[in-house]
Amino acid sequence: MKIKLLLISALLLNSSLATMAQKKAEEVPAPLIASTNQAIVPTEYGKVRGYIHHGIFTYKRIPYAKSERFQAAQKPASWEGVRSSMSYGPVCPTDVTTTVYDEIEFPFQHNWGYTNENCQSLNVWTPKINDGKKRPVMVWLHGGGFTAGSSVELPSYDGENLAQNGDVVVVTVNHRLIILGFLDLSAYGDKYKGSANAGLTDLAMALQWVKQNITQFGGDPNNVTIFGQSGGGGKVTSLMNAPSEKVYSTKPLCKAEAILPTLPNLPWLSA
Repeated sequence: MKIKLLLISALLLNSSLATMAQKKAEEVPAPLIASTNQAIVPTEYGKVRGYIHHGIFTYKRIPYAKSERFQAAQKPASWEGVRSSMSYGPVCPTDVTTTVYDEIEFPFQHNWGYTNENCQSLNVWTPKINDGKKRPVMVWLHGGGFTAGSSVELPSYDGENLAQNGDVVVVTVNHRLIILGFLDLSAYGDKYKGSANAGLTDLAMALQWVKQNITQFGGDPNNVTIFGQSGGGGKVTSLMNAPSEKVYSTKPLCKAEAILPTLPNLPWLSA
């Protein structure tokens, strides 16, 4: 009788352990899901296809604006079909050193990316799409004093963990910097009257894109926080003082830590 009871107990224990293991396996998301019919989201300009990593829907290199050199940002061009958005887009050309200091680089592990003037793209991480939920949206503006940096510069800029642990939609932005984004050429005619803040028009267009499209990514367009570090903090305060940004209900998360560029009357934002 004791042997039978022990046998029954062992079977029940094994069954319970198997059930727990199965449940745990079901709770753990697949490491990576990427296919032609997964993670497709419509936007105002066309459909994009990302991938799912550890349960987080990930989209990269989504164009939010276009522009001519030294001109204010405009709406991006539309496209047909489904746009693949699985790898990071180009970063703004900057005067990044070509010398790597080994001991300093060890804790940072910078990713300098690849450069192109057409760098106006953003990245999105979201826990779910098409579930009817409106999550808070957090838009990260990278540091670099308006002259350097990018949304892919450091491993910590990846939005997966924040999206997963905070149940929020995370957006990071690449935009024009240094002379391409903030060189004042207004003395050369009305064509360049907005050149001193061209990079800021990029960020304004990125926020417009969020306002128009983030619902499709499970985000709430009326609950958007912009935040950044160092020069990113400066961009936050610049946007908070730009007239057209008053409609976005954005709020600063940190104080500016960088010297801001001179901001004229911003006619291109008040138009």
